[in-house]
Amino acid sequence: MKSVARLYNQFQPKTYTVAFDIDEKAMRFTGRVVIEGKKVGRPAQRITLHQHGLKITRAQVIKHDKKGDTELTVKRLNNQNILQEVRLHTEGMVYSGDYTLTLEFEAPLTTGMTGIYPCFFKDGKVEKQLIMTQFESHHAREGFPCIDEPEAKAVFNMTLCTRTDVTVLGNTPVASQKTEGKQLVTTFEPTPRMSSYLLAFVFGEMVSKSAKTVRGTDVNVWATIAQPKESLDYALDVAKRSIEFFEDYFGVQYPLPKADHVACPDFSSGAMENWGLITYRERVLLAYPGTTAQSTLEQIALVIAHETSHQWFGNLVTMRWWNNLWLNESFANMMEYQAVDAMFPEWHVWDSFVAYEGLSSLRRDAIAGVQAVQTEVHHPDEISSLFDPSIVYAKGGRLLYMLKNYVGEDAFRAGLKKYFEANAYGNTTGDDLWEALGEVSGKDVAAFMNPWIMRSGFPLVSVEQTGKQVSLKQEQFLDDPEKADPERLWPVPLFANADGQPETFDTRDKKLTLTSDEVLRLNTGARGQYLVRYVSDSQKKAVMGLVGAQKLPEPDRLMLLNGASMQSRAGYEPYGNVLAMLSAYNTEASEPVWDIMATVVGESRRFIDLDERLEGKVKPFVDKLAAAQVSRLGWDADVNESAADTKLRGLVLGLSAYAENATTVQKAIALFAAYRSDPAAVPAELRALVFIVPVKNDDEAAFNYLLDLHDKTQNGDLQADACSALTATRDPKRAELLLARLKDPKVIKPQDVDRWLVYLLRNRYVRPTAWDWLVANWQWLEETFKNDKSYDYLPRYAASVVNTREYQQKFRDLFESKQDQVLLKRNIQLGFEEIETRVTWLERDLESVQDFFK
Repeated sequence: MKSVARLYNQFQPKTYTVAFDIDEKAMRFTGRVVIEGKKVGRPAQRITLHQHGLKITRAQVIKHDKKGDTELTVKRLNNQNILQEVRLHTEGMVYSGDYTLTLEFEAPLTTGMTGIYPCFFKDGKVEKQLIMTQFESHHAREGFPCIDEPEAKAVFNMTLCTRTDVTVLGNTPVASQKTEGKQLVTTFEPTPRMSSYLLAFVFGEMVSKSAKTVRGTDVNVWATIAQPKESLDYALDVAKRSIEFFEDYFGVQYPLPKADHVACPDFSSGAMENWGLITYRERVLLAYPGTTAQSTLEQIALVIAHETSHQWFGNLVTMRWWNNLWLNESFANMMEYQAVDAMFPEWHVWDSFVAYEGLSSLRRDAIAGVQAVQTEVHHPDEISSLFDPSIVYAKGGRLLYMLKNYVGEDAFRAGLKKYFEANAYGNTTGDDLWEALGEVSGKDVAAFMNPWIMRSGFPLVSVEQTGKQVSLKQEQFLDDPEKADPERLWPVPLFANADGQPETFDTRDKKLTLTSDEVLRLNTGARGQYLVRYVSDSQKKAVMGLVGAQKLPEPDRLMLLNGASMQSRAGYEPYGNVLAMLSAYNTEASEPVWDIMATVVGESRRFIDLDERLEGKVKPFVDKLAAAQVSRLGWDADVNESAADTKLRGLVLGLSAYAENATTVQKAIALFAAYRSDPAAVPAELRALVFIVPVKNDDEAAFNYLLDLHDKTQNGDLQADACSALTATRDPKRAELLLARLKDPKVIKPQDVDRWLVYLLRNRYVRPTAWDWLVANWQWLEETFKNDKSYDYLPRYAASVVNTREYQQKFRDLFESKQDQVLLKRNIQLGFEEIETRVTWLERDLESVQDFFK
């Protein structure tokens, strides 16, 4: 693929003075931008800026030198729509030096939740809207002409002209505000030096709550006037404490006088770290007292902490180019857990970190052809494909957690402080971070980390022990071992349970001699990003004995079962052995460990697509597996129970309901009836389960009630639970009704379309109906979401539900011809690989699973 030119190499902005005039009735905006900057590189008869979808109505170029100011006549404006550029062709040559560019422009508000766009909500029965921005990753060019690259940092002076009856928010505090005729003119204080993708504004009718940090930073949480003010309280507390935590942890003060957090009704991403004006989906910011589940409270806290950490990682110090996106996202992924663990230690979120980020990253990274954490970017459409939640977020976060444990937390914190102070308001690459951490830790951090960051995959470390003698071997792990690179090695931190062992293992094989014949265990605490295979039966028996006796920590128990599952899928052992191993976890009481247990249950259910008779065997097995925890936890929360038990109750009761346990099903149906009279009758953590059971049991009245509830409530939690339930229908006609609603933004917001679709695709009873809809409506999906980050997830979602050769061919028929789309190509090709390895595994191990259930 031909690389797109980096425009920063020909013009480097210093300041932008940009004004937007928003006409909501016409759904258009006009603007004027004055850019002061420096021409660099070879002389030319043009200056090139980024723009996308803008009509440039006027352009001026003024040269500044010792002789004074000279205007260069702009003889032609050339819009390069494919390259997303505008070229200002001048009469004379443009030499190196200082210039001021002035451009006037206009455009419609966008409809795809990027650039400058409206997001809609209902205040009672009245339709209203906020107007807001989403400029990451390369959408600032949809708002104004600029150098839309992260290295092109500048100071932004912004003015907005809006209607008068609104609250207007920007990155910085308001410098002045006045009414001129029927317009409100708001000018903001200059921003710090920052990248264009961080510029932001939101305006509309909003409510808020405010607090101050111990150092005096103003923290505000905002939502539309349709939301109750008490839904802001929880987020406000977490947002305030997050700033205080990171100031202490990094040893560097938050650099702005205020931090606004805004819940937006229409928002494609989960959240966006605009400097000083963080925007969110409503569901990951608003907490409704008494109706928000514990799992949602934890998610809200993690997302707020994630975005707050970006105010340092990404905003204060920014990657030079998108290939180093992990400097933003991988760090924020890990630091969100660091902050939430400090604020809520009783939640034990590091165990959740292993369960969520560890499983997600390892399973994605086992597919041949997956991208590395650091991946080259040659074209704007490739940028969105970098935001793979399992790689640049989860894997990158896991690698940095591994690094923290390798160098020690004190050195890690000191290195981060050094990195921020040396590079504040600038741009960096990974080498800058490794240098800072290496200086304070005394270790060659670059040599340790680059093989993990710059290459895809991870190792499987085999441990073979006889008495005190141990043989280690490492190899690349892939779902298809034949595609593994036999030459690839990693510097593997052993994190062993025995003292006196080497810190790392970076050769193909290694011999160790222990001081005792206790079984050597590696990767204790699941601190490393790799799998361990215990070779001999005696080793396996000893380790499983520790599991049964609850003598292994939760991360170790979790990763042991995950490792067995993944190794089975790759052909190291039959899957029946994994199900036998799962049976040994029947006394397990840890919610994070149950997450991988539920994953294994889900994997076993895939075999039902090959042999439907297995469903009658799987359900009693699952019922028995969940029985002890269902009995222990019951349906009613204990006032002193842990957050983990609150979440575990919903998980094991959900498994019991899947197994069609008569007592569980009857109780859920009774609670649904009670909910309709009094919503407080059902705990928030059990609400989705209680909604699902009657829909699965073909209760038409329940289906219609939930449809109405979804359409009338402004509560994002309730809408999500209703979606989970409605998409559990086993009736193809009802599935058709739900699918028909996806194209109506008044009932299903565009941000939620993918959730409804993938839930229906996962439901094997209505999968044919959902797949047919996906094929028939692909053109609409492309036109609606082609500029959205969620667009390239569609092949991934579709691949995730394929278990048979029939659907493998359906996937190929749909996506083969779409590989010419840069945004889709990577996930389509990974889908081909993922499906082939999965179907091969299911066919290979079907007999083993059938034998287990006999």
